[in-house]
Amino acid sequence: MRTLHDAGIVTRHPIEVIDWTNEEGARFAPAMVASGVFAGVFSLDYALGQKDRDGVTLGEALERSGFAGSEEPGAHPLAAHFELHIEQGPVLENEGLEVGVVSGVQGIRWYDVMVKGQTCHAGTTPMALRRDALHAAARLAIAIDDIGWSDPGRSLSTIGLFQAYPGSRNTAPGEVRLTVDLRHPEVDGLNRMEAMLQKALGAVELDCGVDIEETKVWSSPPVEFDAGVLAAISAATQRLGYSHRTMLSGAGHDSVYTARVAPTGMIFIPCEGGLSHNVAENITPAEAERGANVLLQAVLDYDRSAG
Repeated sequence: MRTLHDAGIVTRHPIEVIDWTNEEGARFAPAMVASGVFAGVFSLDYALGQKDRDGVTLGEALERSGFAGSEEPGAHPLAAHFELHIEQGPVLENEGLEVGVVSGVQGIRWYDVMVKGQTCHAGTTPMALRRDALHAAARLAIAIDDIGWSDPGRSLSTIGLFQAYPGSRNTAPGEVRLTVDLRHPEVDGLNRMEAMLQKALGAVELDCGVDIEETKVWSSPPVEFDAGVLAAISAATQRLGYSHRTMLSGAGHDSVYTARVAPTGMIFIPCEGGLSHNVAENITPAEAERGANVLLQAVLDYDRSAG
């Protein structure tokens, strides 16, 4: 934006910089809820009513932080949406490439699972008479890991949260709460993985004498980005002489939802060691500069050609 201003460039379309709230969904599930409201996927009331583990709603958190706005979400159209991001994986770095032209995003499904057994004393309850929720959840965790290996190179499964209650050293847990994240580039693949999850839940419930409650909290189908936006990104990358490849994003992004209401595309740059969601996440100034250069040139090209 400063470069455009300093160069005296006036674009045909007004340019906005958007900082979408709650892309990750780490505190308030589901993910990408703000861009989802903008795109009409979620209602505003639904988004503002989502609660964190302490019972605080997103609406309350926005009010406390001073970021609650007054404009109606999605009230103005976008001619296009460009997103620059680190890859969050190791492919570009491993292949010695400078830029990724992101063709789309794989599908994602999130689940909350609660395993209910019976809390009992660790020293006085025989093993055969226990309904140990943690034992059952551990067996379930192995089954969920197997689901991630079911379609090598394409399927992914993750348990990101695993909490046992009441959390006492000499007590067999009566309840375990966990989250499940399933990913695949195709809807059929996601359906197969979900069926495997349901089968695993039933088997563990039967074998371990526990009750299991499962709630699907989010489903984001695979997305293909706009050909015109991708062409502008590819042309800019080639003109700047950067080594590059076309690739699919394994992580969810706000562009998933903006793609429903505007031509959308993404640009990836490498990150050190492919690390993300990690305190060691890092990029170099040179990598950031290359990404910004591609973004600038692609936006200008698209602005000149778009209606």
